[in-house]
Amino acid sequence: MKKPSMIRKHSPNYRWYILAVTMLTYGTVTGAARLCMPVLFKQIGDDLHLDVVQLGTIWGMDPLAGIFIGLPGGLLADRFGVRRTIAIVCILAGIFGALRGFSVGFISLAATMFLFGLMAAAAPSIIPKVTAEWFGGRRLGLANALVNIAWGIGAMSATMFSATALSPLLGSWRWVLVFFGAPCVLLGFLWLTTREPDAAELPRTIATKVPFKEALSKVVRMKEVWIIGLVTTFLWGASMGLIGYLPYYLRDIGWTETAADSVITVFSGVNAIGVIPMVLLSDKIGSRKIIMFISVFSVMVTLALIPLANGTGIWALVIACAFLRSGGAALFNVIIFEIKGVGSTYGGTATGLANTISMVGAFLAPPIGNSLAKIDPGYPFYFWAALAAVSLPLIFFIKNRTGQSV
Repeated sequence: MKKPSMIRKHSPNYRWYILAVTMLTYGTVTGAARLCMPVLFKQIGDDLHLDVVQLGTIWGMDPLAGIFIGLPGGLLADRFGVRRTIAIVCILAGIFGALRGFSVGFISLAATMFLFGLMAAAAPSIIPKVTAEWFGGRRLGLANALVNIAWGIGAMSATMFSATALSPLLGSWRWVLVFFGAPCVLLGFLWLTTREPDAAELPRTIATKVPFKEALSKVVRMKEVWIIGLVTTFLWGASMGLIGYLPYYLRDIGWTETAADSVITVFSGVNAIGVIPMVLLSDKIGSRKIIMFISVFSVMVTLALIPLANGTGIWALVIACAFLRSGGAALFNVIIFEIKGVGSTYGGTATGLANTISMVGAFLAPPIGNSLAKIDPGYPFYFWAALAAVSLPLIFFIKNRTGQSV
């Protein structure tokens, strides 16, 4: 009976193991298993006879699910702890992700994508609570940066190999989706073997588990959480539209399959490279808002210019956007946890509420934007650029609390 206690006492670096598992989880569930879809859309569309609007709707089912699961996922993490919550999320994400490969048409693929999205969209509400429980102060920004790097690596691997290597090797796009489901399940069982942090390891945390009513009533009165949710509903909508449509658009204007997929691969890779420099820059200048502004502005400009650019220009835009945008994704969660009164105690609920709001834009933007492609292939980009522009003035209503303890 004393052995577990001794392990906890003599494992001061256990937090780094937790961070490694967290990185694997984020990179696999929200990175690889999710981002394998855009590069497979051409194959899926041809096989299931789906048009570009239907594909955009299917891509939007993931964030639609996030509207329903974002807040409950955060509440569950605050109430029952991250270990059990994220374990269930991973196992179900693997099962539902694999089921996408057995779809026979638009309805079944949309349904399985929604089920997978329930789990994939829950992860961003839970994962930040892990980093906030085990890391604090300025280390919180670095921990979230590393998690987002893992996402970039997972996304890059999926976009690089799913359509051009795994699909031919496994025989179909269907088995690619099954392939990415397996590690999600394994990670779920790995989480079951981890432990919750001890009080001594969480000197900045008031409580690791709070009742639903207390967490919800506390968070819904925080105006900044709503503002951040509004900022990201436009930003995530623009980003989801870009990532989901760009490979399809490039194929449509004459790019080869490999070249079209490579753009998203490079986007994910450069995004991962830029995370740490952008987060460290926010610490150095003492402003999260400036980096968030740069992130949103780069997305807006890139979307507005892609229809006007040639091959080299598109590459330049994508690379610049990926690097500058990278800080926003990592700092989004950090800003929430640095809001006065949130911390790791209410972090899951606060992140869940903001994610729920943001998923509205992420769900609506892809199909609406894709529908404009019937008029002109470049019009979707202009629509998403306008969405990004709407979020820019909202950033100035967010307060700076760089490096504050949580």
